[in-house]
Amino acid sequence: MTQGALTARAYEGKSVLVTGGTGFIGTHLSRRLAAHGAEVVVFGRHAGKPDAGVKLVLGDVRSETSVNALIGRGFDYVFNLAAYSGQVPSFTDHEQSLTTNCLGHLNLLEAIRTLSPDTIMCFASSRLVYGRTRYLPVDEDHPKEARSFYGIHKRTCEEYCEYYALRFGVRSVALRLANPYGPHDPAGHHRYNIANWMIDELTARREVTVFGRGEQLRDYIYIDDAVDAMLHAAIDPKTAGRVYNVGSGSGTALIDFVRTVIGAAAGGSYKLVEWPQEFLQVETGDYAADITRIEAELGWRPRVSLAAGIAMTVAASDVASQRGAAPGRAAVPGSDAEPEHDAKTLRRAA
Repeated sequence: MTQGALTARAYEGKSVLVTGGTGFIGTHLSRRLAAHGAEVVVFGRHAGKPDAGVKLVLGDVRSETSVNALIGRGFDYVFNLAAYSGQVPSFTDHEQSLTTNCLGHLNLLEAIRTLSPDTIMCFASSRLVYGRTRYLPVDEDHPKEARSFYGIHKRTCEEYCEYYALRFGVRSVALRLANPYGPHDPAGHHRYNIANWMIDELTARREVTVFGRGEQLRDYIYIDDAVDAMLHAAIDPKTAGRVYNVGSGSGTALIDFVRTVIGAAAGGSYKLVEWPQEFLQVETGDYAADITRIEAELGWRPRVSLAAGIAMTVAASDVASQRGAAPGRAAVPGSDAEPEHDAKTLRRAA
């Protein structure tokens, strides 16, 4: 039996809560869980029509009452994707960043401890906990020197997991996601995953702005591969208390990413501009994830190449455009591990 079949069987009949589940990653994760036969509840602030087999509960992880009411149902697994994302926004709206990211996560852990101690949590952390990179590829032992409140909050949440494991025996695993991208619904929301936003803009034959010469390296991970990693990590007993990088394992220059999208979309363009100071202050430098640990311990490795992933995402974006959506004018709410910004900011971002 393949690893995928084993994973699917492990979730069949299990009860699973996905917080922040109306976002980009959460939508893909909850859809896959439902396909595996899990009883899936999505908890989030954004209304919408959930996929078949998925129940949507509107609420906010910052509400202790709401969180307790949910966790009291006794889920087998909780995937915490709820977040207020973005490095620059974490400075301008530090209270919402702090309360959503840290208080919300703490509410979930405390509810699990008191109401459902057998629940296993998988936490979506971020590469941004590392801050400016000192070497490549970046392994999990790299110094944690976050350059934004967002990165600090993600690292704080990891430490909450560590504390609850040592003090109370709450089982959890944290995944430091790189830059996820993939097919998505561009309509209905006001925040963006930067890689998907660029794909939407270029597919719509618009121009994107690239900071500097576009030589900054990023690690882009296709959404199906990221979901696979999360599903594997949550069910494997070896992962309790562990932290893993999740990425492609290689860095790609932003300008090469943009050019690959332009080639796949047969349109769009870019221009190079100097780095705005507010983004330069939080720039982490080149990044490529060392995925040796998760490969060795879980047998997971990405299967979708960047070119193939971009081609599939462009094709999905074209379909969305033909259905009347407006790529580039709206996107997925704040559940991504990489920075998200409002539309005005993103028209200058890279």
